[in-house]
Amino acid sequence: MEFIVDTDGKLFEISELIKEVSFSEKLNDGCSKLEFSYVEDELKIQNGSIVRFVYDDFKFFGRVFKHASNSKQEISVTAYDQLRYAKAKDSIVIENDTVTTLCNRMCNNFGFRTGKITDTKYQLKKSVKEDKTWLDIIYEAISDTLTNKGKWYSMRDEYGRVAIRDLEDLTLNLILGDKSLCYEFDYSKSIDDEFYNQIKLFVKGKEIKESQMVVSRDIESIDTYGFLQYYEKADENSNLSQAKAKADMLLRLYNREAESLTLKCLGDKRIRAGNSFYAQIGDIDMKQRLIVKNVTHSFLPVHTMSIEVCI
Repeated sequence: MEFIVDTDGKLFEISELIKEVSFSEKLNDGCSKLEFSYVEDELKIQNGSIVRFVYDDFKFFGRVFKHASNSKQEISVTAYDQLRYAKAKDSIVIENDTVTTLCNRMCNNFGFRTGKITDTKYQLKKSVKEDKTWLDIIYEAISDTLTNKGKWYSMRDEYGRVAIRDLEDLTLNLILGDKSLCYEFDYSKSIDDEFYNQIKLFVKGKEIKESQMVVSRDIESIDTYGFLQYYEKADENSNLSQAKAKADMLLRLYNREAESLTLKCLGDKRIRAGNSFYAQIGDIDMKQRLIVKNVTHSFLPVHTMSIEVCI
C-alpha cells in the first residue's frame, strides 16, 4: 500500500500512520470518495491537499474536502476525485451533442484530464439545460442514450483522468457467490418502483397531422401483476415508427421485477461501479452476470467489499 499526501507543497508518505481507509463509488451518481483516518504525527492535512492512494493495481487520485480531529489525536479525512468539481451548476445548450461531446465539453470547461472517452454515437435531442449541474446533465444524457439505443455507459474518474466507458467493456472474469469470496448477502424482489407492463407515448410530431398514442404492452405480465402504465410525451421530431421503437425499448427495460442484491465479499481490487461479474448463489437460484451499482472497499485490516448490483 502506498499513501501519499501533498499538502503545503510538501509530499508525505503516511502509509504507516493510516488506521482505516475505504473507497466508495456509485454508478453514474457523483464522484468517488476516499475516506481515511490516521494518528496525528505533526502532519496537518488541509482542505485542498492532494491524495494519492495505491493498493496493488487499485489507484485513487483526488483532493481533500473535509478533515476533522478528536481528543484521541485521530484525524479523519474525506477526499473526492475531480468529478466533485462538476457539481457546479451552469446553463448549457445541447445541439448536435452526444454523451461523448458533452463529456469533452465538461472536461475543457473545468480543465480535467481525460482518459478513454468512448464514442457513444447517439445524438441527443436539442435542448437548453438551465441551472443544472454538469454531472446531472451528462447522467441524463447517458440515461437517454440507454432508453433510445439500449447501450449503457459509465462516466467515472480513473486515477485523475475522466473516462466514458461502455459497460460491455467493463466485464470481469470473476465469479462471486457460493464458496467464491462472498460470505453474506441480502436479496429482495419488488414491483413497487419503476415496474411497467404498458408503455404509452403521446406523439404529436411535425410529420403527424393529428395527435396519436403509441402503446406497447405485455398482456401476460398484466394478468400476473396487474396493470401498471408508464406515460410520456415523445420527442416532437419523432415519427410513429420511432415512437413505437422507443416504446418497445422502454417495455423491455421496465417490464421486470426489480431485484435488489447486496453482497459482502473478500476484496477484489478490480471491482468498481460499472464493472460486471458472474454471480452464483444457490439459495436464491442466482446464476447470471451482474453489473456493480454501488461499491465500498474497506482496505484495512483485511480488504473486504460491499457491493450493490443491478439485476
